[in-house]
Amino acid sequence: MKKPEIHPATFYDPRDDMISELSSTINSLVHENTLLKDKISIGQWDATEIEKIDITQVLADLRRSNDLLEMDNNNLTKSRNWFQNQAGEVIRSRNYWEKLARKLQKLLDQGGQNA
Repeated sequence: MKKPEIHPATFYDPRDDMISELSSTINSLVHENTLLKDKISIGQWDATEIEKIDITQVLADLRRSNDLLEMDNNNLTKSRNWFQNQAGEVIRSRNYWEKLARKLQKLLDQGGQNA
């Protein structure tokens, strides 16, 4: 008997689009807020314009590096979790087969009756 095909639109929820859009808006506002805070901080700093330009560039570079490191960290965490789940499945499978082997060995040791 063939399984009925489920159309992908069955799982579509328009709220997902709204959540994605709102998430994107929040992220851009957070980024803009951070830039504005930097500009205010640098503007209040007692330094030459060249020093202010330099520190602006350094802050931008550090934020990009930090973003990349956070993405790497998230990817490593996901990868680690996947491998831990796989290891858990292998251990559960091994335990099942080991338990079954012990039962079979016990039956064989009893002379093979009821096998």
